Amino acid sequence: MNLPNRITMGRFALALALFGFLEWGNIAGTGEWWKPALAAAAFILAVATDAADGYYARKLGLQTDFGRIADPVVDKVIVCGVLIFFCSYPWAEATVPTWMVVLIVCREFLVSGLRGFIEARGVAFPARWDGKMKMICQCIMIPAVFLQRVMDLRWPGEESLVAFVNYFAIFFVWLTFVLTLSSGFRYITAAAAVLRKQGEESGVKGGGI
Repeated sequence: MNLPNRITMGRFALALALFGFLEWGNIAGTGEWWKPALAAAAFILAVATDAADGYYARKLGLQTDFGRIADPVVDKVIVCGVLIFFCSYPWAEATVPTWMVVLIVCREFLVSGLRGFIEARGVAFPARWDGKMKMICQCIMIPAVFLQRVMDLRWPGEESLVAFVNYFAIFFVWLTFVLTLSSGFRYITAAAAVLRKQGEESGVKGGGI
């Protein structure tokens, strides 16, 4: 296993460690500000190393089929996993409602399934720019929600600063949600266009036999 793939597997291991901490660290009801801060730091580390494995894969010419498939899967495991944990935290659910998490997770599964299906038919189906923007917003939104909790526990008297962080988190939650739906719709229409084209080409070939 080459270096980029080892980084990808390390990210997956870090995600599992983060989930364990979210499950058994009493993040939902803790009064200790450092716990959500540590969770945010672990999330940032997990997603930041995504740039590292991509960089080394391109620089060293170490792109593999495993890395191409595993890398986005790990991204989705990290993001969707934390969002699902948010659903069990009253302080997070107020900012990231459960119905929104359900739609985001459904979109991720749908797009992953479409990409796999289209590429299995021999057609490249790379990530789109709006999908990448959605991922960037997710990577800002989740630490911002943790930061909300840190602010509430560590600096409860700083009302103006707490309010700013709250508005910042809410803005990125809704921006992420809009990009999630819009990029998902674009992936669906792109997949439909590919299937339609293949159907027309197979029809032309069949008609000539």
